[in-house]
Amino acid sequence: MSTLEALHAIVNDDSAPQIIRDHIVDSLQFALRNQPGYFTRKEIEWLAQWNDARIPIAASKVLNEIKAV
Repeated sequence: MSTLEALHAIVNDDSAPQIIRDHIVDSLQFALRNQPGYFTRKEIEWLAQWNDARIPIAASKVLNEIKAV
């Protein structure tokens, strides 16, 4: 979880280069869509609350799939 918190801090840091912030978001989005088992349910629930819309959309889809099973 601490790694995700660090990534969250970078994504929300306006002084961080936009290309780095976008790369982090894209990487997390890819991981959520293609390897959701890497994350715990708690992490996915937390990711679903991020400010960047791309992460919560992907995380919400994973949560819905978990609930459906």
